Amino acid sequence: MKINGTEYTMPELNFNTMCKLEDMGVSLTEMDQKVLTTVRGFLALAMGDDMEKAGMEIEQHLASGGSLDPLMESINKAVNESGFFRALSQSQEKGNAASTETSGEKTV
Repeated sequence: MKINGTEYTMPELNFNTMCKLEDMGVSLTEMDQKVLTTVRGFLALAMGDDMEKAGMEIEQHLASGGSLDPLMESINKAVNESGFFRALSQSQEKGNAASTETSGEKTV
């Protein structure tokens, strides 16, 4: 994730980092509704968990004409490439298929 000329490396998104993000107020189910909190949380994670510094960096980025779009793209990429999320997604798909089978419905 690059902001204000500095490249920040996103830590691996695993169970513990997701818990840390939740402690920072970031919920992946609310990413679209809480864009600012999401961007600040992920940047803070990459900056050693410093929410204040992350907020100041984002504010400076926006004041100099920057956009949140590239930051959100970096976040989405990190989430999509995360082994944790792939496993979670597969687990949910299996769970949904099993619950559909037990309810007597068939899915196509």
